[in-house]
Amino acid sequence: MLTRRPSARWICARCLHQTRQNAQSKRFHNNTVKQQHHHKKSVLTVLEERGYINQIAGDRNALDRLLESRKLGFYAGVDPTAPSLHLGHLLPFMVLFWLYHHGHRVVSLVGGATARVGDPSGRLTSRAKTAESVHDVNFKTMFAQLGGLWGNVEAYGQRHGYQDSSNGIRELLDNSSWLDTLNILDFLKLMGTGMRLGTMLGRDTVRNKMEKGDGMSFAEFTYPLLQGWDWWHMYRHHGVQLQIGGSDQYGNIVAGMDAVKYIAQNSASDGTGSQTPEWLDAEGKVKEDMSPMGLTVPLLTTSSGEKFGKSAGNAIWLDRSMTSAFDLYGFLLRSSDDDVERYLKLFTFVPTDEIGRVMIEHAHDPGKRKAQHLLASEVLELVHGRDEAIKTRKEHEVLRAPSLASLKRQDSPDASRESSSQASSGAERTVLPYSLVLNTPFSRILYHAGIASTKSEGARMIAKGGVYIATASAPGEGSKLDFHQLRDQKPDEVAGYIIDGVMVFRVGKWKVRVVEVVEDADFDSRSLHAPGWDEWKAIHPQK
Repeated sequence: MLTRRPSARWICARCLHQTRQNAQSKRFHNNTVKQQHHHKKSVLTVLEERGYINQIAGDRNALDRLLESRKLGFYAGVDPTAPSLHLGHLLPFMVLFWLYHHGHRVVSLVGGATARVGDPSGRLTSRAKTAESVHDVNFKTMFAQLGGLWGNVEAYGQRHGYQDSSNGIRELLDNSSWLDTLNILDFLKLMGTGMRLGTMLGRDTVRNKMEKGDGMSFAEFTYPLLQGWDWWHMYRHHGVQLQIGGSDQYGNIVAGMDAVKYIAQNSASDGTGSQTPEWLDAEGKVKEDMSPMGLTVPLLTTSSGEKFGKSAGNAIWLDRSMTSAFDLYGFLLRSSDDDVERYLKLFTFVPTDEIGRVMIEHAHDPGKRKAQHLLASEVLELVHGRDEAIKTRKEHEVLRAPSLASLKRQDSPDASRESSSQASSGAERTVLPYSLVLNTPFSRILYHAGIASTKSEGARMIAKGGVYIATASAPGEGSKLDFHQLRDQKPDEVAGYIIDGVMVFRVGKWKVRVVEVVEDADFDSRSLHAPGWDEWKAIHPQK
């Protein structure tokens, strides 16, 4: 293709693209020289020290040299099998964020097409089929979510000293934009002839699913080929040389490396006549410094070995309508002392020396949970923005030493409207009629208030020592609340725990439930409902 300039000179598109790349490479080179002058660590060393690197597919030292000598292209992808990313998804994208702030080119890929096939990696059972309408909603919401996340990354990076002048280039892509129009004959001609069945059948994912699982469909078998085609498209059109994935993606990454090299060496010229593609040497082989490589991040687990993530059944979603900002903060705040330092390195831009100082302070007074508050605040800023992080931290600090006044402020109309779109926010609230509270065993009150799903569960929660009831330390709404473990309190003691018309329960360390107690007639006039209320009225008919 030729581009006409006003001066009547002709310049080919490849040359124009190369000119832009040279200008960007010059800027990258200048930044690299500055880093070397200030004796900064290489970005690969930074990633290794923070715990991001699980395996490198390729030569580690060669990758380190390339990262410090020129701008490289990286990508990480996710299939929209749900309407939101979860906390586990952040790990490979955190690597992208770091590389972007060190001047490299990064691509976030949403698998609008590959989600329809289903990645079998690490699975023994096939994914359930998803309706097309559900798939479309998942894709649109996740694509928008990633776009918003990148906006937060820019602001979050600036606060930690990463300026626009040092940033690289970022793109957000959808693989359906090229896979939906892929010609099957072109696909088989360019890729199919180079992919050997023996190698593909030897992959752990294939062997485990066929021997231990429910078998493998042809669609699942070809998934690594589609992923490899993604990489080839981005290698050719977006300069993507490296793929980043989870630990279960290593086989797919290696297969993709083989596919990209094979197509690069066997495809026709890229549309500029007889000119040799820039990635090939004189012998028609992929140049060593342009060979595809990959790296995987570790599987996210707790110190006890419990897996984070959707398939483990305990997903912590980044969409606030699925996991509220308050609950995300609370989840991170509950991180164990054995995990918190590792999470600070993985999920934040906080420098490692600062993390070390915080951990020393934390060790002197673990009860303040200074490290956990830092972790929760930083992740909230990254996921939901700085204002939301500050607001949520204040909510948690209020609940750590709450007063009746602070809980009532959270119950104001403005606060209710503000949190109505979230899964939950701050202390949860409910209303009960007096007849379900006065002279009632606490195990039943927990059931009526929705804290326990059944009366017997309420009794078990109390027996395990996990439920607390508040009393006021002094008269007045401004006084602090003191929590006492529920054990053998009697039904006739319930009235003594109603403070200015409310009861305040706490489950575990952080979950607070405010129960407003109202007259029976008032409860019915407001068309409210509570578990067990209809049954109580049936036994005690109104006169």
